[in-house]
Amino acid sequence: MSTSISTATGTGLHGVVRSTTADEYAAVRAVFARHATPLEEGAVSVVFAYPGHGVGERHPQLSGCTSQMLLLSNASAGLSRLGIGVAAASTEPPGNHAHLGALSRVIARFTEEEAAAVPHTDLPEGRFLTRWTMVFGGERDGLLITDITDSVAHTRAVIDLLTADRLREWTAAAGAAPSAAPADITAAYANGADSLGIVAFEAGIPLVAKTGPAEVIDAETAFVGEVNSLLADRDLPPLFPQLYGVHRTGAQATSLMEQVEPLTLDHVVFEDEAKFVLTKDAVPALEPHLRLLGELYTATTEQRRPTVADYLLRERFHAVRKHEGFVSTLTGFFPDWDAALMLDADVVLPTGARLPGYTRATRWLDDVAESLLPGSGCLVHGDVHLKNMLRRRDGSPVFVDPRTVWDGRDRPDIGFGDPSYDFATLLHSALPMSGVLQAIADGTSENLLPAVPAAPDRVLDLSALTTPFVVDPVLRSLEERLIALLGTRDDPSVLRTRLYIGAANALVGWLKYERALATPRAWLVVYAYVLWYLDRARTESR
Repeated sequence: MSTSISTATGTGLHGVVRSTTADEYAAVRAVFARHATPLEEGAVSVVFAYPGHGVGERHPQLSGCTSQMLLLSNASAGLSRLGIGVAAASTEPPGNHAHLGALSRVIARFTEEEAAAVPHTDLPEGRFLTRWTMVFGGERDGLLITDITDSVAHTRAVIDLLTADRLREWTAAAGAAPSAAPADITAAYANGADSLGIVAFEAGIPLVAKTGPAEVIDAETAFVGEVNSLLADRDLPPLFPQLYGVHRTGAQATSLMEQVEPLTLDHVVFEDEAKFVLTKDAVPALEPHLRLLGELYTATTEQRRPTVADYLLRERFHAVRKHEGFVSTLTGFFPDWDAALMLDADVVLPTGARLPGYTRATRWLDDVAESLLPGSGCLVHGDVHLKNMLRRRDGSPVFVDPRTVWDGRDRPDIGFGDPSYDFATLLHSALPMSGVLQAIADGTSENLLPAVPAAPDRVLDLSALTTPFVVDPVLRSLEERLIALLGTRDDPSVLRTRLYIGAANALVGWLKYERALATPRAWLVVYAYVLWYLDRARTESR
């Protein structure tokens, strides 16, 4: 422990500040390890202890639990975005705090014996934790606040203190001179699949911080630096925001980068608010970004096959159905469905088309993938999703959140891939993923499918889907532009087949994320489009 409490006064934190003892420190870590929510070594975590809901009604000196925990439940996401773990401790039964949502999963229950090792009180009805807060990791490792006088004010003060610490650390890591006014968060953005939080803040210069697992951030920042340097050497504009530095804490890392305009292109290229119909000007609006990608492809093309090519064209479809996230999501959304029967069942679309089910559709890939594999490759972005396409303040194109690894599969040629897959991720974003994510954000996913169908046997009836399964003229013109930009690398029919398989591949990845898709209806929409794109690929390849 290396507690630094020089700026943490008792008055400011509404309690008495001291360092934990070694026994207290070890006891709290041990309880959370037993609770299966261990406090991450090296990372900053804060534990708020409280007696229990309802205890204050009987013992006024222990009151304030409900208001403190409700505040913490609402505010904990803010610290989590900064890579700071938030947990709580109590002696109460888990049912008493079930109303706290996500926070309830990280409230560890202390037994009376365990509570004896930390600040507690013994009353006729039993032993209770008193209200205290303990910090683990970082410059305030081992900080303990007890005898808290105002639970809500204390909680706010601790959140403010740890936030200020983190922003100061990030400012230093970015090499920015500390500004006269304290740095402050100005915006928070939706997480990607591999990030814990993405926030904007002012630190003399406007910065964006993206926090995630260190191996992910390190791989991403190395790739960003390589691509931007390579383009600069050719007097070309950078593809990614300028990287100012990286901050590491334990197994986490944060990249500090140039702040660009936050409006992503999914807010620009759609005619309807639901984001299922492209505006007639969509292709011209995308053109600067497409040209910039084309510059990268031309500058880095090599006559060798990307090692990831077969995985993305074929193998991933088989691997995903066995993936823990896919299995748990399918089971969670459809507990009464037989997964094997569901994946074998044909699917009926609103157009009346009856498509082969997942098992048969993906088995076809085993027969054709070898003939579709590209003979060359280049550096690619890896996830040209409309939400990853932005503009700088001067209007020039910029991309964020590249993907170099899929499903944790390491490969020797990180970042080297097939540009068809880049464009496929753009296609899946144009239809249907931007619309699906918008419905989830709006809480209107029930409008995508009025009712979840009956458990499938030989047929999964999705004919009630309200989303479009047609290629309108604008979507067709986008597809043609993408094929044209791929040049003469392969026969246009082969390129188009790879484009459609890639779109299905990008969609199938979403089926592993229960939290991202949020509802069974949204999951079924994405599943239907996986089969629709595979059917388009099969039709094109005939």
